[in-house]
Amino acid sequence: MLLYAVLAPHSIAGAQGSALVLALLWGLERWLAAGDTSLLAPASRRQEAAQRWWPLAFFWALCTVSALMSYEPRWSLDGLRSVAFMATCGIVAFWVQSRAQAWCLAWTLLLSAQVGWLYTGYQLLVGNGVRLVELSPDSPLHPYFQPGDVVLRVDGEVVRTPEDITRLVLQKPLPSSQPVSVTGRRVEIPLTAQLDRAALQTRLVLLGSAGLGIRASAPARDFRASGFFSHYVTYAEVLQILVSLALGMAWCTVGRQRRWLWGLALGLMLALGLTLSRGPTGGLIVSVGVMLYLLWREGTVSTPRVVIGLVIAGILLSSALAYAYAMRHMSVVDAREGSLFWRLVVWQEGIGLVAKHPWFGIGRYSDKLHAAEWGLYAHGDLPPGHFHNTYLQVAVWYGLPALAAYLWLLLTYVGQLLRRRRDGIALGALGALTGFAASGIAHFNLGDGEVAMVLWFVIGIALGMPVTAEPDSSLPYSTR
Repeated sequence: MLLYAVLAPHSIAGAQGSALVLALLWGLERWLAAGDTSLLAPASRRQEAAQRWWPLAFFWALCTVSALMSYEPRWSLDGLRSVAFMATCGIVAFWVQSRAQAWCLAWTLLLSAQVGWLYTGYQLLVGNGVRLVELSPDSPLHPYFQPGDVVLRVDGEVVRTPEDITRLVLQKPLPSSQPVSVTGRRVEIPLTAQLDRAALQTRLVLLGSAGLGIRASAPARDFRASGFFSHYVTYAEVLQILVSLALGMAWCTVGRQRRWLWGLALGLMLALGLTLSRGPTGGLIVSVGVMLYLLWREGTVSTPRVVIGLVIAGILLSSALAYAYAMRHMSVVDAREGSLFWRLVVWQEGIGLVAKHPWFGIGRYSDKLHAAEWGLYAHGDLPPGHFHNTYLQVAVWYGLPALAAYLWLLLTYVGQLLRRRRDGIALGALGALTGFAASGIAHFNLGDGEVAMVLWFVIGIALGMPVTAEPDSSLPYSTR
């Protein structure tokens, strides 16, 4: 579990590998303990575990039926592996035996996550790509790039200066018939170019880096932070969960621990702002609102402090959203803006598929493989992808009964976390879950394995703590 906590904020392979080991050990323990009543957990704990497994079992069963009836059974059955990892929450909860163990795991998770935003800071310092400030008319890059664009990679390797580009072009023997692959971006639009390597090498040998025709360049620092993940939205979703966890722990802790937790939360919140992602930022707003409401209802936080907290959170998060819109050159109310327009189109297409296949859906990945046949993504005029809505995607792939089972599972987690809301981890996990559910309206975050593995771990360590345990002396509730 410590290995899981260390790796989850950075690597899906590490998180899933740790989860598989936990699952194997869980199965071995259950087999060895069969028939030994002395090893059974208390009745209340077993009852809670059963309440979690029932909706998940129904969801599994419906997804399996959907896969068997799919347009593409082979791919849909293979996709059931990601559904199986949803059991991670219950398995982690089984292994957590005390509040001290849960807090140790939560601290490990949050401390490990700091490496991601430190790496983002390093990228800001050195730049992430070469910004083409000025290009000569005869530049080999000119047909594909224009001033203001950013060159990110050459032959798959990251570049930060024109000299890096020259070095990578010349590293293959002269002459070489293999083209030079150059990737970059224009704001957020990806750019690609295939250049004649032999001609470019000859030009660079004669003129050096000046042969690129780059008259002026600068490090690119307007990128969207992605940590060690391959996509910024994935990183943003993970950060929303971790910020919620840190805030929940900070609000239910006193002394030096609280100051450290506030510091960790602010660092992660800064990284979230640098992802320029609206959905997870909106999810964090929902998460903060839910946690402050629960603290206010319990009488732990007074009304003035709730108002002040909401104002500060509103200013910080609104500033992050305004920064995102400015950096992405977007208008808040423009329905023709790229990502919003794309969603409005594919949402209508997804609803149409649900109307035709309401019971068991079309099967996982069938929409990708039959997109042209079904005229999806505006008959191919829009970039292919998914439906960017967790609830719609579940209904399209698995059907409306499966969507009901998924909502049942989320509500079960909410109910069990509410019973433990006086502990900071449970409060933070509840905030993370509500933020995840809110962000799922604009993103298919359930299908993002990196995000799901962090969420199931956070909820699992929260649900592993007993409801009736005496509060720690470090918690403000214990003084009342």
